Amino acid sequence: MNLVELQSERLRLEHYTISDFYFVKSLLQDPRVMRFISPDGKPYTDEQTIEWFERQLVRYTTGRQTGLLKLMTHHSDEPIGHAGTLLHELDGNIELEVGYWLAPKHWHMGYGREAAARLMRHAFEEGEKDIISLIHPDNVPSQRVAKANGLHWDRDTEHGGMIVSVYAGDLERLCRHMKREEMTR
Repeated sequence: MNLVELQSERLRLEHYTISDFYFVKSLLQDPRVMRFISPDGKPYTDEQTIEWFERQLVRYTTGRQTGLLKLMTHHSDEPIGHAGTLLHELDGNIELEVGYWLAPKHWHMGYGREAAARLMRHAFEEGEKDIISLIHPDNVPSQRVAKANGLHWDRDTEHGGMIVSVYAGDLERLCRHMKREEMTR
């Protein structure tokens, strides 16, 4: 699933480059963003941020996952967040997750839902059958995004040192539903 760019109605999704480090740092060191992402709910240190960014760049070269892609609107080159598909070992199985993080000034604008829907369609086009989202049990806005895209709560489990809610869906069914929605707009 190595790609350079995806587009949706309002967004462009592109690989990060080294020049994006300071934007990524602004996300990973923002307590509002990291509240539901890091195991202790705290922002990353400089060292953790560098390690995270280096791992992210490697993800672009590893098979079925897109890695996290920089999100930008069609009207600006300013990053607003990132979203992507990531492989995780979860309860003994390898699962494909769709994830999304946005800078706080871009919350509640529908960008997370739009990016996740585009990535789910891309995963289906690449032959994937199922998708999950790993969401902190208290992160109600992200749960709403998952539900709006047709995912349903499946279970709570431990992952990465924290309890997460697993939202899951069958991509063929979800993409058929998305196609119907597009046709009725």
